[in-house]
Amino acid sequence: MAPVTEFVQSTLKPGIPLEPLYKAFEKVKAASGNRVVRASPLHDNPEQFRLFIDWDSIDAHLAFRTTDAYKDFMAEIAPYVAGPAVVVHLDLTPFPPTVLDKSPVTEVFQMYFDPSADEAKNLAAAKKVAADIAAGGFAGATGLSAVGWTVEKDVEHKGEKTRVLTALIGWESVEAHTAALESDAFKKITSYFQTGTDGIKGYDMSYVSLKAI
Repeated sequence: MAPVTEFVQSTLKPGIPLEPLYKAFEKVKAASGNRVVRASPLHDNPEQFRLFIDWDSIDAHLAFRTTDAYKDFMAEIAPYVAGPAVVVHLDLTPFPPTVLDKSPVTEVFQMYFDPSADEAKNLAAAKKVAADIAAGGFAGATGLSAVGWTVEKDVEHKGEKTRVLTALIGWESVEAHTAALESDAFKKITSYFQTGTDGIKGYDMSYVSLKAI
């Protein structure tokens, strides 16, 4: 089976930093079939954190979830997290997603689509926009990106079942991306989403600076 990136969206209890969880993340890193665990709080909301975990396959991840090590991991993080996490699997190109390892800041842009929307058309549009941004000469762009669908086609978004197309784009800083957003060249590139995609239900964006465990 193909390798995947597990994408975890979770929340810390108020006043809890992410650092105490790094030791627990080592249990995931030690699992059979695990390639790397990356963790980061969100830049604009440190109580929210994200994990990007590369696995040899979905089966490797699911097998880990049947082990005592997984039970120990969940018990260890329970005092720190607020409620259940949202967990999906990303089929990213390129894999491994080096943008996450080599960019000081990664923009995480998630687009929520009707599950029946044209998969190939929308993926091609997202890849084109990400590639054009990477090659656009914007100050502070690292030139790295990765794009892919969730394997799951039933991701909850505002009461609807969706499939999520995720674009990961590398920047030297949040400020670099903010400045690029104001340029006509950037607006021209991203306007392609309006004509190049269909079936979109919504989107959101966040920033992470990932630490590999």
